[in-house]
Amino acid sequence: NHRYKLTHSGWPKFMRNRFTKTIIAATLISVATPAFAEWRVAESENFQIYSEEKPEEMVKLAARLERFKMLLTAFSGLKKPRPGMKLKIFWVSEAWRVQNIIKGGYGFVQGYYVAATPYGPIAVVPGKTRSTGRRVVGSAEQEGIDPEVVLQHEYGHHFMLQNFPVAFPPWFVEGFAEYYGHTEFDDNGDIRLGMYADARKAEFRYLGVMALPKLFNNKAKPPASSFYGTSWLLTHYVNFNNDRRPEFRAYLSDVQNGMDSVEAANKNFKGGLKELEKELKKYLNGNNFPYQTLGKVPDIDRSKVTLSTLPADRAAAIIPEIRYLSGFSGDKDERGKLIETIRDLSSKNPQSAYLKAFLANLHLDNDEDDLAVSIANEALGIEATNQRARLVKASALMEKAQTLEGGNTKNPEPPKPSKEKEDSDDSAYENEIVVTASRTKESQALWAEALKLIVAANRNDSEDPLPLYLYYEYLKRRGETISETATDGLAKAHVVIPQYQPLRLRLAEEYSDQALFQPYG
Repeated sequence: NHRYKLTHSGWPKFMRNRFTKTIIAATLISVATPAFAEWRVAESENFQIYSEEKPEEMVKLAARLERFKMLLTAFSGLKKPRPGMKLKIFWVSEAWRVQNIIKGGYGFVQGYYVAATPYGPIAVVPGKTRSTGRRVVGSAEQEGIDPEVVLQHEYGHHFMLQNFPVAFPPWFVEGFAEYYGHTEFDDNGDIRLGMYADARKAEFRYLGVMALPKLFNNKAKPPASSFYGTSWLLTHYVNFNNDRRPEFRAYLSDVQNGMDSVEAANKNFKGGLKELEKELKKYLNGNNFPYQTLGKVPDIDRSKVTLSTLPADRAAAIIPEIRYLSGFSGDKDERGKLIETIRDLSSKNPQSAYLKAFLANLHLDNDEDDLAVSIANEALGIEATNQRARLVKASALMEKAQTLEGGNTKNPEPPKPSKEKEDSDDSAYENEIVVTASRTKESQALWAEALKLIVAANRNDSEDPLPLYLYYEYLKRRGETISETATDGLAKAHVVIPQYQPLRLRLAEEYSDQALFQPYG
């Protein structure tokens, strides 16, 4: 047996989604699911919207988002957006429900986006925020933070990660989302782009423009600063300033080629960050911000947006599922509460393959492989083609096989971190995977059954990235040569969910091992 460096949190351990460390550090409390109106799903070409809002409002939101995507595609210079999984949007009634989902002392959070989920990225957004009045899509009854801005901001993150899976400095990641997040849609079809970020007025009033050397420092973001406001302001400025725009592009190129952000800025912006900061303050104080208007942009064919009612078992577990997809099951106490909640729901809905597969997934994450296999079998007994149950069972069987072969897959001893790793905020290197090759008759049977399930899952849905990934991991865990088919499958999985950093790191590592440097597709 020998150890192989794992470049993600695994599955097993692959499914232990990691949310941002800021959010996952929140104090966790119970996950009781309150009774609300009927949950529905509105599905368009690029979005799945889960909500209790009125059906017509859900269709309106789906149409708006499709138009927003067309806008981003045109203005970002893309000839064609990259293929990928549909973005799942959980549109809850009010901002306090968003805060209840993430728990803890994060009362300022109005919505969030999670890229690091192998089930595909999600966004959680409100229909009403911390301001007066009710707000639904396209209405003008609310003051303060606009929930449409929250939604467009989060989708901006998704669009960037889906279509430009390269390294961008943190300030531009947020600046891009803020810039496009404040896009305004009129009922007559007009779209205004580059509007002033009203939600950031207070930042500028009390904190002013953030010092650019701090803004450009990728290693630290001061806890109290106008980071988001200044990121929007600078993005707006370089977009509308003909002299600064080419300098900005040169700066991004150098950063993506590995140059330090501050060094690249001082190199490419005439006069360095000192002069750029002066101009930025003058730009803010001038209070004269240009914007672009696109006249009468046509709507999409709304008849193509499908509406369906979420099955009762899925509706009952919607909040726990959001919490799971948001990465909170990585916390042992929270995982225990999720297990208790889903076990209770499953006992009340004994014929729900969905709930049993969800429960099996949680037990897998809890290192209870026998229980995960048993409950996954129950799910498959109800629904023989249940994708989640198949893949959970396959993963648990691989864990069991490696345990029989003497591999300590539960608590592998991590390598001594280098100084660079100690300083890194990348959790993708926290674990190792054990590679075993001491086959036994019993372990070989488990491996064979796991492979059968992975292949069946791939045949059931050839676009699902999880079977593609698990086939690769099956070979890696067994210490076998990675075939061209497995590498291509891993690359295709990356194309489908390029936002998922652990998979991207594993693919980069495999390309490096094979001296292959051309991306898939």
